[in-house]
Amino acid sequence: MRSSTYIPLLAVLALAGCAAVSPGTLPSVSVINSLTFDNAMSGKRDGLRSAWPAATLSGSSEHFPMAQVKQCDKDGAACSWGVLKAHRSFSKARVTPGGMEVDFEVLVDVDRSHQAKTQDQDTTMTIPANVSALQRKRLEKRTMVLAYGKPARIDFGYGINYDLCAQRLDAQGKPLDKCEVG
Repeated sequence: MRSSTYIPLLAVLALAGCAAVSPGTLPSVSVINSLTFDNAMSGKRDGLRSAWPAATLSGSSEHFPMAQVKQCDKDGAACSWGVLKAHRSFSKARVTPGGMEVDFEVLVDVDRSHQAKTQDQDTTMTIPANVSALQRKRLEKRTMVLAYGKPARIDFGYGINYDLCAQRLDAQGKPLDKCEVG
């Protein structure tokens, strides 16, 4: 008989424990995305890395700065150059128990010349006509489930990579997961 009186007490304690965890103590989530490539001038890895809070990811877009890329033959004697222009957008982002599910697209366009316009400036980058030029345009539309701390990569050729990683943050904004991208 005594054990039956403990069951309602345990239920009340369990509910009180759930109420004690406020939404502010749960970790927030951000998505890190990175577009990297070999810098045509220095040969070192270059690119842009940014982090976006999961709550603002749906409907967001990002234009990456234009850059020059090159690809040389095996002995490095003959090289072709290209102007890289890239853009990414997220249509949907949902937090799941093990990570983030994201619907996104990435456009990578390498050509002899590109132009970028913003409110403040108009930029054009062109490879001279007497230099062999690279050309490739590729649009990737995907739905991915990103496990926390596990980067996902899309290879676009010419040494161009796009990486994504979901990362939980504690209440102070410090990462709980390691996302090694870019």
